[in-house]
Amino acid sequence: MDDQLIAKIKADMAYEFARESPPEGFPPFHDISTQRHTSQEFYDLEQEHVWAKSWVIAGRVEDVAEPGDYFQMKDLGVPLIIVRGTDSVIRGFYNTCQHRGAPVVRDERGSARRLRCQYHSWTYEVDGGTLVALPDERDFVNLDWEQRCLPKVRCETFAGFIFVNRDLDAAPLLEWLGDSAEMFAPYQGDQLREIYRESMIIPCNWKITAEAFLEVYHFKHIHSHDGSSSLDNRGAAMGLYPNGHSRMVTPFSSQRRGGLGMDAWDDWKPIDQAPFAMIDGVPDMVSCTSTAVSLFPNAIIPFGAVGFPINFFWPVDKRTTRLDWVYYAPKDWEGDELPAHWAGLRKHYNQIMEEDRMNMAPMQESVDSPAISGFPINYQERRIWHFHEEIDRLIGPDRVPKGLAMDLLLEPYWESPSSV
Repeated sequence: MDDQLIAKIKADMAYEFARESPPEGFPPFHDISTQRHTSQEFYDLEQEHVWAKSWVIAGRVEDVAEPGDYFQMKDLGVPLIIVRGTDSVIRGFYNTCQHRGAPVVRDERGSARRLRCQYHSWTYEVDGGTLVALPDERDFVNLDWEQRCLPKVRCETFAGFIFVNRDLDAAPLLEWLGDSAEMFAPYQGDQLREIYRESMIIPCNWKITAEAFLEVYHFKHIHSHDGSSSLDNRGAAMGLYPNGHSRMVTPFSSQRRGGLGMDAWDDWKPIDQAPFAMIDGVPDMVSCTSTAVSLFPNAIIPFGAVGFPINFFWPVDKRTTRLDWVYYAPKDWEGDELPAHWAGLRKHYNQIMEEDRMNMAPMQESVDSPAISGFPINYQERRIWHFHEEIDRLIGPDRVPKGLAMDLLLEPYWESPSSV
């Protein structure tokens, strides 16, 4: 988030406030079929082509601080293990012994010099997943040890986060992130730590959950208190990145600005947030707006001057989603108990998430009914369209069931280095 990008966002906000219609020539959207949220065939295609081929956040580098440290990851529907090797490289493997399929580790996290299946003691090294020992080798005829290594997944790091991708041919992480990575630049990611985490199960398709965080068209209706909303959706400035990522910076409402002593929506100045510890270098814009980035397919990150939560959407089945939110910030206190100001922030954010949950759960009942067959999406909701376009790109247009495909319209509106 350099000065050039911030100036562009401010100009985009001014344009959004002033416009009386979408930009001239902006394409009309057809309805998004509700079958994309209800079809088992489409859900299976997502599992095969989206979740098996996308980079997702698995954890933090400090979760595997020392050689041999590991943790399990089951969020992608298959058993994975993330482990730091004796060479300090972090790698990912399937937690699946190549003998009879038992896990090579059973604890959720721990440390091991070698990965040993507890069923028959087939043993693998932590550096490459190579099979190095097994009992009664004499009873196996023509066993090819090299073919019995633990299967690998791609594993790379960015800003202190560990990302995994089951597709061994996937583009490198930084290439996939592209310009969306600029939003993380001020946060000194390696210094962040997990402050707290929450989780809930929501009876709706994962995309309904994700879509709720891709627009602020709903904000004053769902998150209004005593007739007052903290955001003014009319000025929301959005940026669409390649690979399905996007950003959204929304100005504060007049009520919120008044409480902060801001003279206007663009009066971006230092805001004292004591007793929280501020992160040096975070632009004033972040304290004076709602600034968020989404990383396709399942991470929404509303940034703050003291840190940020990440909202994760993990599909359980076509009608069920696990929504996790994990707050990351520099930890400036000892012990596990949250200081009072952090406990207050946790309570406030949990309330916002509960308000969203109450809206999402009944939506699935409606999309399962004959009451609605498609969603009409407006210009202000274009991040949702962008998100669905990327799903279709990964599935492949020739595989998308008839009547469910998205028109690929928004590439001309993607951010590019020349546009910033």
